[in-house]
Amino acid sequence: MALIAAMAIAMMARLQRDIYRTSLLVHAVQAELYAQGSVAWAIDQLREDWEKKQPGSLVDKLPIASPVKNMQGYRVDSVIDDAQGYFNLNNLSVPEAQPDFQHLVNGVMPELNAKMAMDLAKALSDWVTPGLRDSFYDKYYLKLQPAYRAAHRSMLSVSELRLIKGMTPALYEKLLPYVTALPEKTAINVQLAAPQVLVTLSPTLTLAAAQQIENYRKQVPFTAVDKFTNFEIVKNHKISADKVTVTSAYFLVTTTVTIGVEKYLLYTLVSRVMQNEKLQIKIVWQSKVR
Repeated sequence: MALIAAMAIAMMARLQRDIYRTSLLVHAVQAELYAQGSVAWAIDQLREDWEKKQPGSLVDKLPIASPVKNMQGYRVDSVIDDAQGYFNLNNLSVPEAQPDFQHLVNGVMPELNAKMAMDLAKALSDWVTPGLRDSFYDKYYLKLQPAYRAAHRSMLSVSELRLIKGMTPALYEKLLPYVTALPEKTAINVQLAAPQVLVTLSPTLTLAAAQQIENYRKQVPFTAVDKFTNFEIVKNHKISADKVTVTSAYFLVTTTVTIGVEKYLLYTLVSRVMQNEKLQIKIVWQSKVR
């Protein structure tokens, strides 16, 4: 009898584990479906913003939070954020962007001298420039343990920045709130960029001046590029109009699905562009976290 009881207990324990494992799989599938539904909401919202845009007004009033939805015990929260209010690391595929990144580095870590910041910018430029072979940096990376090669392509993730010659954990953490890796060269959205990002637009633009710009736009939004370039503070710093925008083409949608103590995160990069006089809104990539 004792043996039978022990076997029964073992079978029940195994059954409970199987039931729990199955419930986790079901929750994951349902969470994925709810999350993708929220991404569809975001795409519809971006389309509506574009179709209802008015002259003299911002196209998107970001961030945009979805209505909180509770469905069958699941809580779904989604937020649309601008993706061009950051410094795009892939802009360094052209050497002209190196001083911009140098300015950003010195802004977040003033104790780093200008030469070290420029050396880092050159290393990053090498990493994201296609077609390079056997560069000085390649030889440096191959001597490391473990060895690796420079990608010589656009960064797919900001995390690649940790592999760049001269990058330190401390500097990476300081840069992280201000950088992004978008699939093409992009302008900075000056209506949403932090002061630390705005200073990359001109070597003479100080953090104090950038903070003045931030304070002004809270009261009077920059609804057109010329309103920014003609702003008194900006005119003193020779900022090229092709480096700025007030209407982004890339957006990051962050979706959180909660069921009990379980959380499912979905990050979605969405592009919105006009092609052949037709609005195109597409998912560029998605990243899931469970």
